[in-house]
Amino acid sequence: MIPLTTNLAGIEFPNPFILASGPPSANGTMIKKAFDKGWGGAVIKTVALEPTPLAKPRVHILSKGRQQTGMVNIELLTDISIDQWKRELDYIRSHHPDRPIIVSIMGGGNPDDWQLAIHALEGHGVTAYELNVSCPNISGKKGAQLGQDPDSVAMVTRWAKEVTKLPVFVKLTPNVTDIVPLAKIVADAGGDGITATNTLSGLAGIDVETFSPLPSVEGVGSLGGYSGHGLKPVSLRCVVNIARAVDIPIFGCGGVETWQDAVEYLLVGASAVQLCSAVMWRGTDLIEQLTSGLERYLEDHQFDSIAALCRKALPKLVNYSELDFTNRLKAVIDPAKCNGCGLCIKACDGGGYQAINMNDLRGVILDERCDGCGLCVGICPTRAIVMSVPV
Repeated sequence: MIPLTTNLAGIEFPNPFILASGPPSANGTMIKKAFDKGWGGAVIKTVALEPTPLAKPRVHILSKGRQQTGMVNIELLTDISIDQWKRELDYIRSHHPDRPIIVSIMGGGNPDDWQLAIHALEGHGVTAYELNVSCPNISGKKGAQLGQDPDSVAMVTRWAKEVTKLPVFVKLTPNVTDIVPLAKIVADAGGDGITATNTLSGLAGIDVETFSPLPSVEGVGSLGGYSGHGLKPVSLRCVVNIARAVDIPIFGCGGVETWQDAVEYLLVGASAVQLCSAVMWRGTDLIEQLTSGLERYLEDHQFDSIAALCRKALPKLVNYSELDFTNRLKAVIDPAKCNGCGLCIKACDGGGYQAINMNDLRGVILDERCDGCGLCVGICPTRAIVMSVPV
């Protein structure tokens, strides 16, 4: 059995699957149960000096048929007091003395907001801290508004490092033009690691009958944080750019639902991943699929550790100008797999080069028209189309 242990900032996690700060880590009982099932660690729901009232409802699921495709939440911080969190942490530690627990904290432009929370919780089994400078749902100079300002990010990181010797991670926002300057600021200010990323500011939709934003609280709503699988391309890009810019460890966070998603994050520079939306949809039993799938992958590809896998894809990411523009790949349809649905024809007519016809209820590529764009490959429901060099 290949070990799934991974190390970030001197913290050893038994596996790279961590509960992200959010509803799945809202109290000690939930975290204890997740640890019982094998989760590698947890980041508790963000703590502030005062508990935060929570709107009802505060989550809207985006779906296609029965498949969840994303989620927008107007979730805020924990509604549990710091004194209660002391008891919650003690309870977790009584059952899991060694499992990493990261405390997420949030404040504003006052050092007491951050330092008093650290002082209060330090003696209760805390492994590390995560500074939430990225929640898009907070008004005022907090959350993402604070995290979009490099000087503020540096200031907050230094405040935390002044009062603790434990590792300090900073959770960055994707709601910026360029995340790299923020990552460099964290490293320069003494931050021990980065979580990339929090949710993307978004609006789930509008009820076209009542005109109310979704989710709606007594007929009104607000912009929220978009999460789920659709966030993964954004957060993956952020991890790539951060990994190229700084040498401190990275938690990948955003759209992780499967072990394959986790592998992608590891390949581009993360050392572990955090999950929230997938756990809210599928429960903490998901850990069994994640760990068993990752174990098989490492064995099949002859990796002896998580560390051996990290950053393997980075050398293959090049600038657009460095791509080979002379390749002759074009679409090829396997008639044995084609079911004649015609989706590829509609796609090629609408967004391609009108290069597919139907012949004997099977799609046929017109080589002289095919431009090799790859649209049809992704559209085909039976995976009958591949890209190949024409014979």
